[in-house]
Amino acid sequence: MKVGIDASRLRPGMSGIGHYVRGILAPLDLALPEAHFILYARAACDVALPSKRWSIRCDPHSVFNKLPISEWIHYRLGACLASDNLDVFWAANTLLPNQVGSLPCVTTVYDLNHLLFPGTMPILTRAAHRRWFASDLRRAARVISISEGTAARLKALLGCRVDAIAKPAVPLRGTSTDRSAAAASLAAVGIRQPFLLTVGTREPRKNLTSAIAAVSTLKAKGCLPDHQLIMAGAGGWGGRRSGVAMGDQNWIKALGYVDDTILMALYTLADALLFPSLYEGYGIPLGEARVYGCRAVATDSPELREAGGPDVLYVEPTAEAIAQGIEMILSKPAPPARRPDHDWNDAAIVMAAALRQAAYGSG
Repeated sequence: MKVGIDASRLRPGMSGIGHYVRGILAPLDLALPEAHFILYARAACDVALPSKRWSIRCDPHSVFNKLPISEWIHYRLGACLASDNLDVFWAANTLLPNQVGSLPCVTTVYDLNHLLFPGTMPILTRAAHRRWFASDLRRAARVISISEGTAARLKALLGCRVDAIAKPAVPLRGTSTDRSAAAASLAAVGIRQPFLLTVGTREPRKNLTSAIAAVSTLKAKGCLPDHQLIMAGAGGWGGRRSGVAMGDQNWIKALGYVDDTILMALYTLADALLFPSLYEGYGIPLGEARVYGCRAVATDSPELREAGGPDVLYVEPTAEAIAQGIEMILSKPAPPARRPDHDWNDAAIVMAAALRQAAYGSG
Protein backbone atom coordinates (compact mmCIF):
# COMPACT_ATOMS: atom_id res chain seq x y z
CA MET A 1 0.00 0.00 0.00
CA LYS A 2 1.29 3.46 -0.91
CA VAL A 3 0.17 6.23 1.44
CA GLY A 4 0.45 9.96 0.75
CA ILE A 5 0.38 12.45 3.63
CA ASP A 6 -0.07 16.22 3.64
CA ALA A 7 3.07 17.44 5.44
CA SER A 8 2.47 21.17 4.98
CA ARG A 9 2.37 21.71 8.77
CA LEU A 10 5.67 19.90 9.43
CA ARG A 11 7.85 22.98 9.44
CA PRO A 12 10.18 24.77 11.87
CA GLY A 13 8.31 26.30 14.80
CA MET A 14 5.27 24.15 14.05
CA SER A 15 2.05 24.60 16.01
CA GLY A 16 -0.50 22.08 17.28
CA ILE A 17 -1.42 20.41 13.98
CA GLY A 18 2.23 19.97 13.10
CA HIS A 19 2.97 18.37 16.47
CA TYR A 20 -0.01 16.05 16.02
CA VAL A 21 1.12 14.89 12.59
CA ARG A 22 4.74 14.48 13.68
CA GLY A 23 3.74 12.51 16.76
CA ILE A 24 1.74 9.96 14.83
CA LEU A 25 4.28 9.19 12.07
CA ALA A 26 6.63 6.77 13.85
CA PRO A 27 3.86 4.63 15.40
CA LEU A 28 2.00 4.73 12.07
CA ASP A 29 5.10 3.20 10.49
CA LEU A 30 4.80 0.29 12.94
CA ALA A 31 1.04 -0.01 12.52
CA LEU A 32 1.32 -0.24 8.70
CA PRO A 33 4.40 -2.42 8.08
CA GLU A 34 3.23 -3.17 4.54
CA ALA A 35 3.02 0.49 3.53
CA HIS A 36 5.30 2.97 1.80
CA PHE A 37 4.75 6.61 2.70
CA ILE A 38 5.27 9.89 0.85
CA LEU A 39 5.16 13.20 2.72
CA TYR A 40 4.11 16.15 0.54
CA ALA A 41 5.43 19.51 1.71
CA ARG A 42 4.84 22.99 0.38
CA ALA A 43 8.44 23.95 1.17
CA ALA A 44 10.80 22.74 3.92
CA CYS A 45 9.70 19.71 5.94
CA ASP A 46 10.97 19.48 9.53
CA VAL A 47 10.70 15.79 10.46
CA ALA A 48 12.85 12.71 10.98
CA LEU A 49 11.68 9.89 8.71
CA PRO A 50 10.67 6.80 10.71
CA SER A 51 12.16 4.23 8.30
CA LYS A 52 13.43 3.64 4.78
CA ARG A 53 9.84 3.21 3.63
CA TRP A 54 9.33 6.98 3.87
CA SER A 55 10.21 9.78 1.46
CA ILE A 56 9.55 13.51 1.18
CA ARG A 57 8.35 15.47 -1.84
CA CYS A 58 8.79 19.23 -1.56
CA ASP A 59 7.06 21.40 -4.13
CA PRO A 60 9.88 22.35 -6.53
CA HIS A 61 8.17 25.44 -7.92
CA SER A 62 9.14 28.63 -6.12
CA VAL A 63 5.92 30.39 -7.09
CA PHE A 64 3.56 27.69 -5.83
CA ASN A 65 5.38 27.05 -2.57
CA LYS A 66 4.77 30.65 -1.55
CA LEU A 67 1.01 30.20 -1.63
CA PRO A 68 -0.85 30.24 1.72
CA ILE A 69 -1.12 26.67 3.02
CA SER A 70 -4.87 26.29 2.43
CA GLU A 71 -4.63 27.51 -1.16
CA TRP A 72 -1.55 25.34 -1.79
CA ILE A 73 -3.42 22.27 -0.58
CA HIS A 74 -6.49 22.97 -2.66
CA TYR A 75 -4.99 24.21 -5.91
CA ARG A 76 -1.50 22.69 -6.04
CA LEU A 77 -1.16 19.56 -3.90
CA GLY A 78 -3.24 17.39 -6.25
CA ALA A 79 -0.75 17.97 -9.06
CA CYS A 80 2.16 17.08 -6.75
CA LEU A 81 0.78 13.66 -5.90
CA ALA A 82 -0.83 12.82 -9.26
CA SER A 83 2.05 10.75 -10.64
CA ASP A 84 2.82 8.69 -7.53
CA ASN A 85 0.07 6.07 -7.89
CA LEU A 86 -1.09 6.38 -4.31
CA ASP A 87 -3.58 3.97 -2.80
CA VAL A 88 -4.81 6.40 -0.16
CA PHE A 89 -4.13 9.96 0.98
CA TRP A 90 -4.21 11.36 4.52
CA ALA A 91 -5.41 14.98 4.51
CA ALA A 92 -3.58 15.76 7.75
CA ASN A 93 -4.49 19.46 7.52
CA THR A 94 -8.22 18.64 7.05
CA LEU A 95 -8.66 20.21 3.59
CA LEU A 96 -8.45 17.95 0.52
CA PRO A 97 -6.66 18.66 -2.75
CA ASN A 98 -9.06 19.82 -5.44
CA GLN A 99 -8.15 17.21 -8.05
CA VAL A 100 -7.62 13.75 -6.62
CA GLY A 101 -9.89 11.81 -8.96
CA SER A 102 -10.88 8.49 -7.44
CA LEU A 103 -8.06 8.49 -4.88
CA PRO A 104 -9.64 7.76 -1.46
CA CYS A 105 -8.82 10.31 1.23
CA VAL A 106 -8.88 10.20 5.01
CA THR A 107 -9.22 13.60 6.69
CA THR A 108 -8.51 14.63 10.27
CA VAL A 109 -10.66 17.35 11.83
CA TYR A 110 -9.04 19.29 14.68
CA ASP A 111 -11.62 21.97 15.42
CA LEU A 112 -14.51 23.99 14.04
CA ASN A 113 -13.03 27.39 14.71
CA HIS A 114 -14.31 28.83 11.42
CA LEU A 115 -17.88 28.13 12.53
CA LEU A 116 -17.65 28.99 16.23
CA PHE A 117 -15.10 31.83 16.46
CA PRO A 118 -14.39 32.91 12.87
CA GLY A 119 -13.24 36.37 13.92
CA THR A 120 -10.21 34.87 15.66
CA MET A 121 -8.86 33.40 12.42
CA PRO A 122 -6.68 34.99 9.72
CA ILE A 123 -8.88 36.14 6.85
CA LEU A 124 -7.47 33.76 4.22
CA THR A 125 -7.67 30.71 6.50
CA ARG A 126 -11.23 31.57 7.50
CA ALA A 127 -12.27 32.04 3.88
CA ALA A 128 -10.70 28.74 2.81
CA HIS A 129 -12.46 26.78 5.54
CA ARG A 130 -15.80 28.44 4.89
CA ARG A 131 -15.51 27.62 1.22
CA TRP A 132 -14.12 24.07 1.32
CA PHE A 133 -14.40 22.52 4.80
CA ALA A 134 -17.89 21.01 4.56
CA SER A 135 -17.56 19.84 0.95
CA ASP A 136 -14.15 18.29 1.65
CA LEU A 137 -15.59 16.28 4.52
CA ARG A 138 -18.28 14.96 2.18
CA ARG A 139 -15.59 13.94 -0.33
CA ALA A 140 -13.51 12.09 2.25
CA ALA A 141 -13.71 8.32 2.46
CA ARG A 142 -13.12 8.45 6.23
CA VAL A 143 -13.38 11.32 8.72
CA ILE A 144 -11.29 11.22 11.90
CA SER A 145 -11.70 13.62 14.83
CA ILE A 146 -9.19 14.36 17.58
CA SER A 147 -11.81 14.46 20.36
CA GLU A 148 -15.29 13.31 21.28
CA GLY A 149 -16.27 16.96 21.69
CA THR A 150 -15.24 17.85 18.15
CA ALA A 151 -17.06 14.79 16.82
CA ALA A 152 -20.24 15.86 18.62
CA ARG A 153 -19.99 19.39 17.23
CA LEU A 154 -19.47 18.05 13.69
CA LYS A 155 -22.66 16.04 14.02
CA ALA A 156 -24.65 18.89 15.55
CA LEU A 157 -23.47 21.72 13.29
CA LEU A 158 -22.91 19.97 9.96
CA GLY A 159 -24.67 16.62 10.27
CA CYS A 160 -21.30 15.03 9.48
CA ARG A 161 -20.36 11.53 10.53
CA VAL A 162 -17.08 10.83 12.30
CA ASP A 163 -15.71 7.37 11.68
CA ALA A 164 -13.22 7.27 14.55
CA ILE A 165 -11.47 9.32 17.25
CA ALA A 166 -7.66 9.57 17.31
CA LYS A 167 -6.73 11.69 20.32
CA PRO A 168 -3.40 13.50 20.52
CA ALA A 169 -0.84 12.17 22.97
CA VAL A 170 1.55 13.88 25.36
CA PRO A 171 5.11 12.93 26.35
CA LEU A 172 5.53 10.72 29.40
CA ARG A 173 9.10 11.47 30.37
CA GLY A 174 8.10 14.52 32.38
CA THR A 175 6.62 12.34 35.12
CA SER A 176 10.11 11.79 36.54
CA THR A 177 11.54 15.26 36.00
CA ASP A 178 14.00 16.39 38.67
CA ARG A 179 13.09 19.85 39.95
CA SER A 180 16.71 20.89 40.40
CA ALA A 181 17.53 19.95 36.82
CA ALA A 182 14.41 21.78 35.63
CA ALA A 183 15.44 24.91 37.54
CA ALA A 184 18.91 24.79 35.98
CA SER A 185 17.40 24.48 32.49
CA LEU A 186 15.18 27.49 33.05
CA ALA A 187 17.91 29.59 34.64
CA ALA A 188 19.91 29.16 31.43
CA VAL A 189 17.14 31.03 29.55
CA GLY A 190 16.60 33.67 32.22
CA ILE A 191 13.53 32.27 33.97
CA ARG A 192 13.19 32.36 37.72
CA GLN A 193 10.54 31.11 40.10
CA PRO A 194 7.79 31.76 40.94
CA PHE A 195 5.90 31.97 37.67
CA LEU A 196 2.62 31.26 35.93
CA LEU A 197 2.64 29.72 32.47
CA THR A 198 0.79 29.92 29.18
CA VAL A 199 1.49 27.49 26.34
CA GLY A 200 0.31 27.95 22.77
CA THR A 201 0.61 30.11 19.68
CA ARG A 202 -0.02 33.74 20.61
CA GLU A 203 -3.12 34.52 18.56
CA PRO A 204 -6.55 36.01 19.33
CA ARG A 205 -8.34 32.68 19.90
CA LYS A 206 -6.00 31.83 22.79
CA ASN A 207 -7.42 34.80 24.75
CA LEU A 208 -4.04 35.53 26.32
CA THR A 209 -4.87 39.21 26.72
CA SER A 210 -7.45 38.16 29.33
CA ALA A 211 -4.82 36.06 31.12
CA ILE A 212 -2.49 39.08 31.23
CA ALA A 213 -5.31 41.30 32.52
CA ALA A 214 -6.11 38.73 35.22
CA VAL A 215 -2.53 38.60 36.46
CA SER A 216 -2.28 42.40 36.31
CA THR A 217 -5.43 42.69 38.44
CA LEU A 218 -4.02 40.35 41.06
CA LYS A 219 -0.71 42.22 41.15
CA ALA A 220 -2.57 45.50 41.63
CA LYS A 221 -4.24 43.93 44.68
CA GLY A 222 -0.87 42.99 46.11
CA CYS A 223 -1.16 39.33 45.13
CA LEU A 224 1.55 37.53 43.14
CA PRO A 225 4.11 40.31 43.73
CA ASP A 226 7.06 38.19 42.62
CA HIS A 227 5.43 36.07 39.93
CA GLN A 228 6.41 36.26 36.29
CA LEU A 229 4.04 35.27 33.50
CA ILE A 230 5.96 33.02 31.13
CA MET A 231 4.45 32.70 27.65
CA ALA A 232 5.71 29.70 25.69
CA GLY A 233 4.66 29.56 22.05
CA ALA A 234 5.38 31.11 18.72
CA GLY A 235 3.91 34.46 17.73
CA GLY A 236 0.76 34.09 15.69
CA TRP A 237 -1.30 36.56 13.73
CA GLY A 238 -3.00 39.71 14.97
CA GLY A 239 -1.42 42.70 16.68
CA ARG A 240 2.24 42.70 15.68
CA ARG A 241 2.02 38.97 14.95
CA SER A 242 1.15 38.07 18.50
CA GLY A 243 -2.53 38.80 18.98
CA VAL A 244 -1.57 39.78 22.54
CA ALA A 245 -1.45 43.22 24.14
CA MET A 246 1.50 42.86 26.52
CA GLY A 247 2.07 46.51 27.32
CA ASP A 248 5.30 47.30 29.12
CA GLN A 249 4.91 44.94 32.09
CA ASN A 250 8.32 43.70 33.14
CA TRP A 251 6.79 40.60 34.70
CA ILE A 252 5.85 39.13 31.30
CA LYS A 253 8.42 37.01 29.49
CA ALA A 254 7.47 35.80 26.00
CA LEU A 255 9.76 32.92 25.06
CA GLY A 256 8.50 32.08 21.60
CA TYR A 257 8.81 28.49 20.46
CA VAL A 258 10.61 26.29 23.02
CA ASP A 259 12.07 22.81 22.74
CA ASP A 260 10.78 19.83 24.71
CA THR A 261 13.41 20.11 27.43
CA ILE A 262 12.43 23.68 28.31
CA LEU A 263 8.73 22.91 28.01
CA MET A 264 9.10 19.96 30.38
CA ALA A 265 10.91 22.18 32.90
CA LEU A 266 8.23 24.87 32.61
CA TYR A 267 5.43 22.44 33.44
CA THR A 268 7.47 20.98 36.27
CA LEU A 269 8.08 24.29 38.05
CA ALA A 270 5.09 26.47 37.08
CA ASP A 271 2.74 27.38 39.91
CA ALA A 272 -0.10 27.00 37.40
CA LEU A 273 -0.84 26.76 33.68
CA LEU A 274 -3.33 29.35 32.39
CA PHE A 275 -5.26 28.12 29.36
CA PRO A 276 -8.13 30.59 28.78
CA SER A 277 -8.68 29.82 25.09
CA LEU A 278 -11.99 30.88 23.59
CA TYR A 279 -12.19 27.52 21.85
CA GLU A 280 -10.08 24.41 21.24
CA GLY A 281 -10.69 21.16 19.45
CA TYR A 282 -8.91 19.32 22.27
CA GLY A 283 -6.33 21.24 24.33
CA ILE A 284 -2.99 19.42 24.34
CA PRO A 285 -1.38 21.72 26.96
CA LEU A 286 -3.96 20.58 29.51
CA GLY A 287 -3.06 16.97 28.80
CA GLU A 288 0.59 17.88 29.22
CA ALA A 289 -0.15 19.62 32.53
CA ARG A 290 -1.75 16.40 33.83
CA VAL A 291 1.37 14.43 33.00
CA TYR A 292 3.63 16.88 34.84
CA GLY A 293 1.37 17.35 37.86
CA CYS A 294 0.91 21.05 37.10
CA ARG A 295 -2.09 23.00 38.39
CA ALA A 296 -4.23 24.47 35.62
CA VAL A 297 -6.96 27.06 35.10
CA ALA A 298 -8.82 26.66 31.81
CA THR A 299 -11.91 27.68 29.92
CA ASP A 300 -14.95 25.55 30.67
CA SER A 301 -15.80 23.65 27.48
CA PRO A 302 -16.42 19.96 26.69
CA GLU A 303 -13.23 19.62 24.66
CA LEU A 304 -11.03 21.12 27.37
CA ARG A 305 -12.68 19.02 30.08
CA GLU A 306 -11.94 16.00 27.89
CA ALA A 307 -8.27 16.96 27.73
CA GLY A 308 -7.76 18.28 31.25
CA GLY A 309 -9.78 15.92 33.41
CA PRO A 310 -10.96 16.54 36.96
CA ASP A 311 -7.88 18.30 38.38
CA VAL A 312 -8.24 21.44 36.24
CA LEU A 313 -10.18 24.46 37.53
CA TYR A 314 -12.62 25.46 34.76
CA VAL A 315 -13.78 29.08 34.47
CA GLU A 316 -15.39 31.52 32.08
CA PRO A 317 -12.88 33.13 29.65
CA THR A 318 -13.01 36.58 31.25
CA ALA A 319 -10.23 38.40 33.07
CA GLU A 320 -12.30 38.49 36.27
CA ALA A 321 -13.05 34.75 36.22
CA ILE A 322 -9.46 33.88 35.37
CA ALA A 323 -8.18 36.02 38.25
CA GLN A 324 -10.55 34.29 40.66
CA GLY A 325 -9.47 30.95 39.24
CA ILE A 326 -5.78 31.75 39.80
CA GLU A 327 -6.42 32.63 43.44
CA MET A 328 -8.43 29.45 43.96
CA ILE A 329 -6.01 27.08 42.22
CA LEU A 330 -2.99 28.46 44.05
CA SER A 331 -4.70 27.75 47.37
CA LYS A 332 -4.80 24.05 46.50
CA PRO A 333 -1.96 21.51 46.48
CA ALA A 334 -0.56 20.51 43.10
CA PRO A 335 -2.34 17.46 41.66
CA PRO A 336 -0.55 14.15 41.26
CA ALA A 337 1.14 13.47 37.94
CA ARG A 338 -1.21 11.30 35.92
CA ARG A 339 -0.29 8.91 33.16
CA PRO A 340 -2.59 9.55 30.19
CA ASP A 341 -4.99 6.85 29.10
CA HIS A 342 -3.95 7.10 25.46
CA ASP A 343 -0.76 7.60 23.47
CA TRP A 344 0.45 7.99 19.88
CA ASN A 345 0.31 4.22 19.37
CA ASP A 346 -3.43 4.31 20.03
CA ALA A 347 -3.89 7.18 17.57
CA ALA A 348 -1.76 5.38 14.97
CA ILE A 349 -3.83 2.21 15.26
CA VAL A 350 -6.97 4.25 14.58
CA MET A 351 -5.32 5.97 11.61
CA ALA A 352 -3.95 2.72 10.20
CA ALA A 353 -7.41 1.15 10.28
CA ALA A 354 -8.95 4.19 8.57
CA LEU A 355 -6.27 4.24 5.84
CA ARG A 356 -6.70 0.51 5.16
CA GLN A 357 -10.49 0.84 5.07
CA ALA A 358 -10.32 3.77 2.68
CA ALA A 359 -7.72 2.13 0.43
CA TYR A 360 -9.43 -1.23 0.17
CA GLY A 361 -13.05 -0.11 0.48
CA SER A 362 -13.70 -2.20 3.57
CA GLY A 363 -16.11 -1.21 6.30
